[in-house]
Amino acid sequence: MSGWSGRILRVDLSAKTYTTELTAPYTQYIGGRGISTKILYDEVGPDVKPYDPENRLIIGPGVLTGTPAPTSSRTTITTLLPNGTIGSSGFGGFIGAEIRHAGYDNIIVQEKAEYPVYLYLHDDTVEFRDAAKIWGKDTIETPELIRKELGDPDVQVLCIGPAGENMVSFACVRTGVQAASGRGGTGAVMGSKNLKAIAVRGKRGIEISNIGEFLKVANQTGKMLLDHQSLQSPAAKMSKLAVDLNDSPNDRGVAVFGNWEQVDWEEIGAANFARGGEEYYDKHYHARVGCNGCPIFRCYRICDDPETGLGTAKCYSQPMFTFRVWNRDWTVMEAAGHLCNNYGLDVLSTANIIAFLMELYHRGIITEKDTDGVPMKRGDKDAIMSTIHKIARQEGYGRLFRDGVLAGARLIGRGSEQYAMTVKGQEVGLHEFRGRKGTALVLAAGTKRGGGEYPHPESIWAIKKVNKEACDPRTYEHKGEVVLESTYVYMIVDMLGICKNYFAWAFNRSLEFPAKLFSLATGVETSVEDLITAAKKVQLLERAFDVSRGIRRKDDTLPDRFFDTPVPGGPLKGDTLERDKFAKLLSEYYELCGWDEEGIPKKETFTKYGLASDWETLAKRLPKEGAARG
Repeated sequence: MSGWSGRILRVDLSAKTYTTELTAPYTQYIGGRGISTKILYDEVGPDVKPYDPENRLIIGPGVLTGTPAPTSSRTTITTLLPNGTIGSSGFGGFIGAEIRHAGYDNIIVQEKAEYPVYLYLHDDTVEFRDAAKIWGKDTIETPELIRKELGDPDVQVLCIGPAGENMVSFACVRTGVQAASGRGGTGAVMGSKNLKAIAVRGKRGIEISNIGEFLKVANQTGKMLLDHQSLQSPAAKMSKLAVDLNDSPNDRGVAVFGNWEQVDWEEIGAANFARGGEEYYDKHYHARVGCNGCPIFRCYRICDDPETGLGTAKCYSQPMFTFRVWNRDWTVMEAAGHLCNNYGLDVLSTANIIAFLMELYHRGIITEKDTDGVPMKRGDKDAIMSTIHKIARQEGYGRLFRDGVLAGARLIGRGSEQYAMTVKGQEVGLHEFRGRKGTALVLAAGTKRGGGEYPHPESIWAIKKVNKEACDPRTYEHKGEVVLESTYVYMIVDMLGICKNYFAWAFNRSLEFPAKLFSLATGVETSVEDLITAAKKVQLLERAFDVSRGIRRKDDTLPDRFFDTPVPGGPLKGDTLERDKFAKLLSEYYELCGWDEEGIPKKETFTKYGLASDWETLAKRLPKEGAARG
């Protein structure tokens, strides 16, 4: 079977057994996130809870992952998230390629081990190994100990840290020193199964249908990537890349200060808020690395931090641990990012909780008596670092937030729920959504959870030309179409396993070359429209999964603050979301998706894409009045 490995591995942790199944029945969903979504939809019904043994943790490298295609590193983890919805969280690194070279397209993990274990995949064998000696270790030490035990320095490891073991609802899964399945709480689900890690050693190849032409196209697109203008500046060519954190977020209207609070931008010096980046890297920069198949090695800047050791604070860490928590000191930012990574905590949710506590403290709703004697002063290093430790270890006030900021707010009470910035129970992430209407729509109604790794439609990741008005982030016009365009593109690159940055730079946001590479790899002639159709099927199943668990129009909304409090400064100053216009935008989006006014996919939409049996599944899962829709 060209392109695909042809096998899906199924592991039962309770019985300590494993089997393989054919990939062929799932290839209409391409691979990665697509195949994983179909499996989760079929096997996890609405009565299953996130931490039940019956939940699935499905690891899905893309079809191109592990091939010679540039940046062919991406993998997704798909599961029923702790907030009760479907989620697919992606990561790079090297383990996706290793899984493909071990001979698997996807890995399904089900049930729960009797005691902590890790899996060792090699030579068509799965070993269930006792994880007692590594339980409690962080995400840096765990792979080192596993490689030492196995006697193989080339084994790739996917693992959780203490946060996942403690089932913190926003725990992530980590691989290497740089990559993480960060959003949604995949690490908590992995921890609930007593699964500490998966170690993989693959020695197979991946059969490419037309290897000569594939290599030609791969080399061509790799050159396009290296020639991209963003990589031609002197700074980009340096062995270490010093980033001015202030310019980009402020210029693009992305920067959010505190908990989306009112603030005088001039008074706080917003244009030059984060300081000390170049000085920090002059002292602590160690190396710069990339992921499997990456020809540029640009994304990850490894630093030997004096407080937390070797690690990297990737892009999301930088604004989240500066602007969001009122911290100006780059050294604190870097250490906080490293610490979250070591514990296996999602940096977006963690910083969101810190910002929430700082606002409550600033308003006088809480005092240091509520936080174990730690004053939650804006920007205070001790407040930032203590909260990370407390949450990951589930100690003291950190126990309030095991299930997220909204659950913590409810435990605190005193009206603090209004300051918990969540969508569908999950912490909102990075961006200034009030002035970016399309991005706000994605956050409200999309299935990439929490405002982290999701489509940014104002950037026009377009498959075809769209109305120019849609390019203006502040308008509502034509946003539904652009959101769908960008959603499909994000799904396609998740299914193929290529990096989104690579897609944007090397392909100029066109799907022509990805379709060509997929066709040459698999021998299945596939057009751009064919890829889009596959993405539409996946989006339909993801929404149907959520709908079967009770998600409706009332849930596709955003925090009140986004509607009631204007953006305090920057290029989007004064913007809010207008409720009536946003409601109209949501209705337009539903119609384009083929959903009814409650956001329930229609029977005719399933039929249109040849998914009649999946409609029958949804109809059985819905209440009787819902089953009659269509």
